[in-house]
Amino acid sequence: MSYKFGKLAINKSELCLANVLQAGQSFRWIWDEKLNQYSTTMKIGQQEKYSVVILRQDEENEILEFVAVGDCGNQDALKTHLMKYFRLDVSLKHLFDNVWIPSDKAFAKLSPQGIRILAQEPWETLISFICSSNNNISRITRMCNSLCSNFGNLITTIDGVAYHSFPTSEELTSRATEAKLRELGFGYRAKYIIETARKLVKDKAEANITSDTTYLQSICKDAQYEDVREHLMSYNGVGPKVADCVCLMGLHMDGIVPVDVHVSRIAKRDYQISANKNHLKELRTKYNALPISRKKINPELDHIRLMLFKKWGSYAGWAQGVLFSKEIGGTSGSTTTGAIKKRKWDMIKETEAIVTKQMKLKVELSDLHIKEAKID
Repeated sequence: MSYKFGKLAINKSELCLANVLQAGQSFRWIWDEKLNQYSTTMKIGQQEKYSVVILRQDEENEILEFVAVGDCGNQDALKTHLMKYFRLDVSLKHLFDNVWIPSDKAFAKLSPQGIRILAQEPWETLISFICSSNNNISRITRMCNSLCSNFGNLITTIDGVAYHSFPTSEELTSRATEAKLRELGFGYRAKYIIETARKLVKDKAEANITSDTTYLQSICKDAQYEDVREHLMSYNGVGPKVADCVCLMGLHMDGIVPVDVHVSRIAKRDYQISANKNHLKELRTKYNALPISRKKINPELDHIRLMLFKKWGSYAGWAQGVLFSKEIGGTSGSTTTGAIKKRKWDMIKETEAIVTKQMKLKVELSDLHIKEAKID
């Protein structure tokens, strides 16, 4: 099928689709190896209706090509939407040269590789990162696509690939059950997803708001970061890391650094950041007035977040994204064949798990042979 693509001039160092779309922020972009393009469903502008969006990048001529299949308005509307989605108002070169390198010499050894923070739908971001708990990108990708294909609405089918919307809180509440989600492989996350959807439906009704996105954006109005995080953590299955991912990638809080095992390792190994007793005492005192934070926050990890913000400034979340990508390596996501690409870290961990299992089996067999020898 032939489409008329719009064009946007953009340097690869400012935006590299391969380093952004399947790198642990968004989990529904599909890579077509034959056509060298990405596709997903998106709500364009203020519309609640989804369209299929197709992107491809001409790196040699520094051109981003884009088209929408469906009723999304004109091409200018899509261009404006993509500029907001990719946060193209933020210059990576400026951040490197004027913010990060002067305060952190580690960035002098790096270069902008088009790794930037996306402006995503906060509701989809919330559910996606609930799925991320004790998980890898490959499995999160499967889960997010499973939510859409089972509980979203079919938008269209292109070249044999079915495209669905991401289900709203009402759609999840009415169409999904914890048991069904468990059958689909969500495990203990099934309960969190259902209970979060139910609570959001209730919260929206009390606020007289119909849209998931509008409601989650409304909690930021005249609110401090700590209060927004406290509200997000009131949803079942949402801890500090998930809440911070929603703040950074869904609510445009650019200075927030989500601290997971990888970021914690970077902080301790490369920046020698560690909390002493006074740091921990101050943080516990700080959260006395916030009961959910007091219960869920790990003071040592929160200290890392604060120290990295102090070092990197108001775009600390973006700096974390650059180092996170360097630490993990590669991309991981859906392809048009139905297979899931795996990134370096996922493959390393899977190999380690296989080796550990093999070693355990050898030990068990060795113990068995010893027992048999004693019996003989």
